[in-house]
Amino acid sequence: MAFTLVDAGYDVWLANMRGTTPSKIHTHFNTDRDVDYWDFGIEEVSTFDLPLMVDLILQKSGSDQIFFACHSGGCGILLAGLVNVPKLNNKIKASFFLAPFGFSGSTYNPTFVLFPPILGTRWETIVWNVFGGKLSGEPSPLLTALGLTTEKICGWSFMRCGICDNLLFALYGADPEQMDYNNFPNMLKKLQDNGALKIFFHAIQLDETCQFQKYDYGQTRNLLEYESANPPLYNLSTMTVPIYIFYGEGDNFLTPWDMARMQDAIPRKYLKGFHRVDWHKFNHIDFLMAKDADILVYHKIRDIMEKIELEK
Repeated sequence: MAFTLVDAGYDVWLANMRGTTPSKIHTHFNTDRDVDYWDFGIEEVSTFDLPLMVDLILQKSGSDQIFFACHSGGCGILLAGLVNVPKLNNKIKASFFLAPFGFSGSTYNPTFVLFPPILGTRWETIVWNVFGGKLSGEPSPLLTALGLTTEKICGWSFMRCGICDNLLFALYGADPEQMDYNNFPNMLKKLQDNGALKIFFHAIQLDETCQFQKYDYGQTRNLLEYESANPPLYNLSTMTVPIYIFYGEGDNFLTPWDMARMQDAIPRKYLKGFHRVDWHKFNHIDFLMAKDADILVYHKIRDIMEKIELEK
């Protein structure tokens, strides 16, 4: 999508969430050794990081508002930010949600379905400590030295055996017609990166509760954090940013049923579009990797942006 918008004359900024490879520097934590660094989630990123990113873009570009496009969890972070930092609403001209995360509950993605029920038990702490608070997407120096990096494992010799593509299909749903086999290893390398385990745990919680709510620490800590035994819901009725939702019929992570709940939760005045991608197998990862994503999604977003600009 970035290339589509650049070609249309837009100034495009790509955000790096904290902990990813380009964003690991910290004033006193070592991101590879200090587990405390990774004790952040949707709340911290939406309240502190996102507003600073937007302000930086506005400052450097000299604009008053920006268009904001997001995929999956990035949309959940924006929604939380619009609730937590009300003035952020005035800085976004319109937002384009691609398979937005927030309302879950009907997922049949195997990562979620097969995840053991450890949250709220002592095993949650054990898993946290074993993984050091993070989901690492970077190959270790040993694996790199052995040539066992993603782009090499998913090179042409393995692609001919159907290993990597079928693993991707198992996770996100089969859509071989939209698979760009030539660029697949390179795209997979760029998609793979670090993430906070707390955000993954939060996603599991949201799927179990079917609510878009803040992180559930358990009753004791919830009382300290929220002055309530239960985590509060994100009140989307306060948001004022025009939203355009795009979703795939073949998405097993955030299903059409989840998208319908998102549609109902956003104030009717600000839900400007609710679009099913015109390809019946279009899945969660297709928004980033599909051969025809430009025709099916990106060009439509570009056209909406141009129309909004003309109506100013």
